[in-house]
Amino acid sequence: MVERMQTNPTGHKRSRRFWLLCAAGGVLGVAGASVLVGWFAVGHVNLGPFVGRRATAMLGRPVTIHSLTVKPGSWLQVQLDDVHVANIEGGTEPDMVRVGHLSAEVKLASLFKGPMIVRHVAGDSVHVLVERTPQNKPNWRFKKQGEEAQPAPTPKALPKEELTPHFPPQASPMPAFPVAQERSSYPTSLDVAITNGDVIYRTSHGTDYRAELKTVGLQTKDSNSPVTFKVDGAYNTNPVQIEATLQPFADLRDSSKPYGMQATIRSGDMTIHFDGSATDPVNADGLAGHVTVETPTSAPLMAIAGMSVPLTVPMQMEGEFVHSVDVWRLTQGKGSVKGNPLTITLAELKEGARGQPDHVKADIAFDKLDLNGFLAKNGAPSNDSATDLPLTVIAAPDPLVEARVIAKDIRYNVYRLNSTTLMASVMPGVMNINTLSVGYLGATLNASGKIEAAAKGNAHVQGQAALTGADIDTFRRALGFQSVPLRGRLDMQMTVEATQPTLNAAMSHATVAAAVSMKNGALDRKVIKAASADLGMLFHKMDGTTPVQCLLAVVSMQNNAGQALPLRIKTADGTLSANARFDINRKWFDLIFSTQSETTGRFALDIPVRVSGSFSSPSVGLAKWSAEGRAMLAQSERLTVLPAGVRKFAQANACYRAISPEKK
Repeated sequence: MVERMQTNPTGHKRSRRFWLLCAAGGVLGVAGASVLVGWFAVGHVNLGPFVGRRATAMLGRPVTIHSLTVKPGSWLQVQLDDVHVANIEGGTEPDMVRVGHLSAEVKLASLFKGPMIVRHVAGDSVHVLVERTPQNKPNWRFKKQGEEAQPAPTPKALPKEELTPHFPPQASPMPAFPVAQERSSYPTSLDVAITNGDVIYRTSHGTDYRAELKTVGLQTKDSNSPVTFKVDGAYNTNPVQIEATLQPFADLRDSSKPYGMQATIRSGDMTIHFDGSATDPVNADGLAGHVTVETPTSAPLMAIAGMSVPLTVPMQMEGEFVHSVDVWRLTQGKGSVKGNPLTITLAELKEGARGQPDHVKADIAFDKLDLNGFLAKNGAPSNDSATDLPLTVIAAPDPLVEARVIAKDIRYNVYRLNSTTLMASVMPGVMNINTLSVGYLGATLNASGKIEAAAKGNAHVQGQAALTGADIDTFRRALGFQSVPLRGRLDMQMTVEATQPTLNAAMSHATVAAAVSMKNGALDRKVIKAASADLGMLFHKMDGTTPVQCLLAVVSMQNNAGQALPLRIKTADGTLSANARFDINRKWFDLIFSTQSETTGRFALDIPVRVSGSFSSPSVGLAKWSAEGRAMLAQSERLTVLPAGVRKFAQANACYRAISPEKK
């Protein structure tokens, strides 16, 4: 009896333990079954609203996901439909990202021990808008770690004086290359296929650069293998294909160094190669590397730039290219345009702020520049004399331009120019010609001025120029003149004004006020003999030349016709006074000259001589000897009404002091 009472408690304890173990096992089994059921049932649960709320909290922007499902396995199958990521406040559209459909497989183990690995990424109807707000805040920067997104660093505004064009053009301050710090979390994507997508880059002043993505493909073996990337699409409606070899994803995640890439871009007959790197590769920013461009027509390049040029312009170019934030720059460039070799010291585009124009800077040198061939319309017969440049001035140009162009040899119309330098800027309503230096027929022309917009499609040209070292014999042959008895080189200072639509029209119809000077030269003594009609000279031989001590003429011209009055030539044998009228279009002139009585001998009659007719075959005879004619030859008051710069030039000539009314 006692024994039975002692054994029962032990049996009860064992029984209780057994049932407790069974209960625990049942609970665990139920829990495990529940987890298992939940694991496989999660594929039928729409996680979109939940994930959307989490993404909203993480990014600091509204994110909506209409449908998100996850199918369990060693590779999680994820599928999303109708995804919207809101744009930044102040953006031009409600959404920054819209995705119609996206699916991918994520390696389960990589979620616990990163970096994440995905495969079979497939997307359709993917839209991305990249832009900056008027405050220069980029929409691709998101809230991170509970902090508000900060705008990208903005270069300090340049002082107003630094915005004035500089020559040669100076490169803009380059913003610091942006670095995507979140690169360390980029997943490895083994294969990607996107269809029917587009990416729009909208500049801060509202210009759209639209990339349509018909198909996008990406392939790699693993995180440490190179990545191949292919795109078939269009840029601003122009077909574009891209093939690129990128560094492995392991290098992409290392933000301490730029991400290397080699890319080939084709559009029509244009091919672009880029070999370099990017500090922010996903946003194609922080680019630096060597680029080559080749196109036999330039049609794709003009179309992409939004320009319509009815010319075939073969082009080949290469150089060092960089792009950071709003600055695009090419340096150390060389190549050719329509057979004209060139070198590029600087070619830069700086995007303007919203509502403001872009700014282009260029410093280019040509070995030769055949403007006749360059400007000839396709299929048009070669006719150098038909070449003309339009003088187009835009009230609100975009872009603004400051440029220096140097050419050793230029062919324009019937002219062969050399050692040419042009430094000019295009600003609202005006083209400033800061410096124009041209060599022609051994002489040098230095000019400056401006071209402003005028009514009826015309342009108003206003400038000043100095011509130095113009050899009389060389220029008279170019103009078709018969041999003249004057030798030496002329200098000229002038002002020019015209209102015309083209360069040739401006040259033909310009109003010119000029002073022509010679300080050293020679005049045939027979001219002095003929003009003075000195009877004493009948007994003396007057062969050879006499040195010209000074020559000064005041020239006024309009529509290629004008007058040189007064004109003085001072020699040791006498001083000539002359009046010349001319018409370059008709190749006609009328010259009356006579010696001044106070400079010739006592037996000189000082009878005026007239030379008149065509440049090539003039006639010579005595001029009408009248008081009016004498007064005209003696006229000097025109010296006092010369433009200030021209008058100062004339005052440096010894003949000015001899004939100026100021001496009286």
